Amino acid sequence: MTGPSRSKDPEGNHEKVKGIFREIASDYDRVNRIISLGQIDRWRHRLVSIMDIPEDGTVLDLGCGTGKLTRLIADKVSDGKVLGVDLTPEMLEIARKSLPSEQEEVVEFSLGAGEDLALQSNSFDLATSAFTLRNVDDLTSVISELRRVVRPGGKVYSLELAKPDFPGFREIYRFYFDRVLPLIGGLVQGDSKPYRYLAESLKKFPDQYKLQDLYRSAGLAEVGFHEIFGGIAAIHQGTKKEH
Repeated sequence: MTGPSRSKDPEGNHEKVKGIFREIASDYDRVNRIISLGQIDRWRHRLVSIMDIPEDGTVLDLGCGTGKLTRLIADKVSDGKVLGVDLTPEMLEIARKSLPSEQEEVVEFSLGAGEDLALQSNSFDLATSAFTLRNVDDLTSVISELRRVVRPGGKVYSLELAKPDFPGFREIYRFYFDRVLPLIGGLVQGDSKPYRYLAESLKKFPDQYKLQDLYRSAGLAEVGFHEIFGGIAAIHQGTKKEH
């Protein structure tokens, strides 16, 4: 499933992101459960339920982190392959240690960056990511890479935090991410700075409507999204054109 790498990260954003996630890797899943009010695993299950995963399919999980989504996908794939790619070695170490023995023939983990995937074109049935896109500089480039590596007719999915429209709820949501999230992260993990970065990254991240437009800009068709939990999160999907 590998191919030649084509570019490097000249601005050093990869090193910044790796440093942040290296610092929080050991507490990543525990803190995420707390700050999502126990919803994050439900959201991952919802994503997998929407994905049309063939039993003999090949699936890419970009930004796989500790492998939680990768393992859920592998539960649906009996005769195929699931590749989890992440930028941070410490996250992949946890993912490998957490992999059940019965999934070892199905799942592979690899270091890589979404802007320049060292993977052959047209080599996956599906490509997905969860809480990954807001950590990249060039969203269109990453989505285009996901489109490139799936076969014609294949689908690209992403699960990301979104921005609620409902007045009142929208303001509570912003207050929670600006003030409460870094506080909780600091109490649980011992350092609030990584979680301040996560809050800031969400501010800069496009809302679900703009992300939908970026899917189209990247050349995907049949683009749409499903909001979760009142618009706190959204699942986007698009299809690679047959021709």
